[in-house]
Amino acid sequence: MNSFTKTPVNTVWFVAGFSVILGMLSFAGAQAINAIFAISVTALYIAYAIPITARFVFKNDFKPGPFDLGVFSLPIAIISVSFMAFMDIVFFFPTTPQTSVAGMNYTVVVLGGILFLSVVWYYFPVYGGVHWFTGPVSNVGKVSEEAASSIRGSVEKNVHAEATVEA
Repeated sequence: MNSFTKTPVNTVWFVAGFSVILGMLSFAGAQAINAIFAISVTALYIAYAIPITARFVFKNDFKPGPFDLGVFSLPIAIISVSFMAFMDIVFFFPTTPQTSVAGMNYTVVVLGGILFLSVVWYYFPVYGGVHWFTGPVSNVGKVSEEAASSIRGSVEKNVHAEATVEA
């Protein structure tokens, strides 16, 4: 963290550099850029499908927020996860019907390798996330005194402003 800007400057530079390296792969040919796009889409759909599926498969004490689909939640979840699974399969196919080793779509191989390495790293002895990851820390409802006074002040200002307008 940068002490002056209070932002993760090193992380931003790393992501920018990594993006430039990925962008340079477009000069490697159409197959490389097609694989990058296909992996991006399939990984995005998998990332969206995991929490939707987990919400309905693992019954827990889920409390809906202000926007809730009610009885339509399960049918919409089934439709959305089915669509994402179908699109993932579509993106695994080669782009042309007549394909060769050079023209093959290797998205499934690369994505499978990434998933395999992720699982191995998570369960890796001593250093793996299974040994130290405890999940997100719930801080909903916990507001610092400074933030609370700021909130109260803004509410009081708005109430005072409304009272002045009405008078």
